[in-house]
Amino acid sequence: MPSKKLAPETAAAFDHYVERVEARIGGAEVRDTALGGGEPRIESGGELRDVKVPGGMIQDWVGSMFMPGATLAEVQAVLRDYANYKTYYQPKVIESKMVAHDGDDYDVFLRLHEKHILSVVLNTSYHIRYTMPDAQHLTVTSRSTRIAEVRDPEKSFDEEMPVANDRGFLWRLNSYWRFQSADGGVYARCEAVSLSRAVPLGIGWMLNRFLERFPKQSMMNTLLGTLDAVKDHGRR
Repeated sequence: MPSKKLAPETAAAFDHYVERVEARIGGAEVRDTALGGGEPRIESGGELRDVKVPGGMIQDWVGSMFMPGATLAEVQAVLRDYANYKTYYQPKVIESKMVAHDGDDYDVFLRLHEKHILSVVLNTSYHIRYTMPDAQHLTVTSRSTRIAEVRDPEKSFDEEMPVANDRGFLWRLNSYWRFQSADGGVYARCEAVSLSRAVPLGIGWMLNRFLERFPKQSMMNTLLGTLDAVKDHGRR
């Protein structure tokens, strides 16, 4: 599939959409008693109908779950354990490490692997900030700072295609976690907003399947991986 360069107007559309998301989630409720003891729930972010992204595609998925018996301290211990993300979130994450740390701010590297019809490996970096507005609430904001597609994963993970001038499977990825301690556990809500290329004519069937499944399945993998890791931490 030919490469495509991320255009300034495409990036600007994503930035504008992210501003809307961040303004909306600031005061949104996390606690949802319908989640008690049930499976994680995934739904559309619901703001894409009137959004035009020239040359690109935004996906917005919201995942929610309740972790009975968990504490915010256990949740933070898992989320800040970046060296073990490759264990918690396999097979989507195949390498992970903390690059820098200053108080509640982290710079993190994750190597992502996606395989449906296509197989893609991405070297990704993020800036992440933790905030506790009070003893019952925690927010974690993650914004991608660099995403590079590996040219040939069978040969090397270090040889990359030019950043923002690759096959365009993932150009941006922001994630917004919000947690609330209540009802003997922790309610969690994660919204992930991603930017990829628009689907070109002639290969739409292949790319569409990948782009439609990739963000939603990654969200479920993240929710279940976090749930299991927090459970394991609580047993120690």
